[in-house]
Amino acid sequence: MLVAIPIVVLRKSYLSASRTSASSPAKTWQAAWAKASTKRSLAVLCVSSTLATAMYVLLAYLNEGGTHGDPRLSVFVKSKKHPRYLNGRLIFLIINQLTMAGGFLVRDIMLDRYAFRWNSSQTRFGPVELVQSIIFAGILTTTFMPVATVIIAITRFSLPILYKIPVFPLFLRPFTAHFLRGSWTVFLPFYHLGLLFRAWFLGFTTVVTWEFSETLFDVFVAQPVKVSNLSVDPTVTLVSGVSSSDRTFKFFALSELRDFATDPSSTGSLRRTEFFGNQKFLPTLWGQLCREILLLLGQDYQLLLRRGALPPPPPLPVATTVEPTAGPPATPAKLIDKPIFQSSKKSPLKTVLDSFASDGSFPKVVEAGAEVAHLPEALKSVENALVKPGLEKSKGEVRKTIDGAKGIVERTQGAVSDAIRRYAPAWVGTGLSKTKEWWTEERPSRIAEACVPFRELDAVAIDVLSHLVCASLKEDRYGVVQRDTPKILEAMLSFLTAIEEYQLEINGRLQPLADDERLTSEEAVKRATLQMEIDRAGESLSVICNELKEGVGRIVQTFGDKLQAFKFPPHVARKLQGFLDYC
Repeated sequence: MLVAIPIVVLRKSYLSASRTSASSPAKTWQAAWAKASTKRSLAVLCVSSTLATAMYVLLAYLNEGGTHGDPRLSVFVKSKKHPRYLNGRLIFLIINQLTMAGGFLVRDIMLDRYAFRWNSSQTRFGPVELVQSIIFAGILTTTFMPVATVIIAITRFSLPILYKIPVFPLFLRPFTAHFLRGSWTVFLPFYHLGLLFRAWFLGFTTVVTWEFSETLFDVFVAQPVKVSNLSVDPTVTLVSGVSSSDRTFKFFALSELRDFATDPSSTGSLRRTEFFGNQKFLPTLWGQLCREILLLLGQDYQLLLRRGALPPPPPLPVATTVEPTAGPPATPAKLIDKPIFQSSKKSPLKTVLDSFASDGSFPKVVEAGAEVAHLPEALKSVENALVKPGLEKSKGEVRKTIDGAKGIVERTQGAVSDAIRRYAPAWVGTGLSKTKEWWTEERPSRIAEACVPFRELDAVAIDVLSHLVCASLKEDRYGVVQRDTPKILEAMLSFLTAIEEYQLEINGRLQPLADDERLTSEEAVKRATLQMEIDRAGESLSVICNELKEGVGRIVQTFGDKLQAFKFPPHVARKLQGFLDYC
């Protein structure tokens, strides 16, 4: 209730059909923190870990009181003189649990765990997955316990600073004065091995429960569930599922349609014959299904051509100018911007109010100062920041102020880097530079994954479409599928050509070595890493590429010479001729 259910509710609430398109860990982290779900997930994990700590303390007092004595995990230490001193042992357990929550969220972000696991095969949760969950929980707990120790040390080092602030000691002293005394070493928790064992065991059980729950979620939620047999007309239900705007429902419907398209029994053949000949709907069931699948493939094909980039914004409408009508020449009259009737002298109060009006003298001065600073309209109301009484800031001064503000971060980073280079050992600077390079370096495999984010869904769609086209040769009585066969083959071959071109582009990043070229150890490591990234990119692209080749080859084998009755564009015909020659 306190540990397993919150993580499952989080996964279900924030389950997303799309993966995070990020080419480096830094961009993955930035994309995750731009979502409100990440902050809410962190809050839920922190609350869950804190509640697990409270449950552990309660069980410790219930079970250990008569055997091991007082576990010493109360909120306040047992002191008659200072009854409100906070218990440092309990604080360490809580901080350790919060650190585990943060570490677990970091792993979820890096693995993109909140994205739907596109897995069309029937997987299961067995001993291997259980052992993997246990090993990961042990590694994460052992890794982040020192982090919790460092956080405790930093908090304790910062406590005297808070006591220097006025009024703060009045609220802190009754609860934290005892933390100012005693040893200040970072290794203080290692003098309490029993507490360390409690913290490790509590963190391990919490993390392994989270990991076990998420692994079960990944395995079972992604498995297709057959629901069409529960409806009156199963085929209509499946076509409506493919028409859904949610790609997860498309995946489930297409997975079940694949069984419908590949059923070799007489019942399956009869169902397909009825499906092809169904004319009760407009558009027909086949027309609707073909349109939805081609739209899906077309969208992902365009995304691949843009290399994962967002579509360009629509062009702005062209403003049409209206030609003035011809008329007799006339001298335009000049408007008189002053009272035409004689009026009495304005009072001083009215003069001041008029100066603050929208067209008065004071807003004009403010507007002029804002134009000098190049500020947007929303910021032109800040008069004091731009205009002094009787004095207007110059354009150079404003620009100098802005440039100085922009350089604060750069100067701070430069100062830190300079301090590390001067005073830290050489291996520290080298390690930090390599870590920064690893953190910000773009991975070709992640770029390729962003180009085909729905590759598993596309593969299932291609499989369904190719099998139905092949089945239509004998089971389509009215030839409705043959009218769409040329555009289906054209779409599949165009998609295949784009993937093959992109694969050649990725492979071209690794230039072959000359016969007499020798690499240093660092260059050899970089080359091996690049080769591994290229292989991973090829695996992502091959999910669609292999299915496209199999689908086109299946249609070519089924139709054979009958394909000559169709008309294809020249580039499609040349590509299709290669399959005809091979098959």
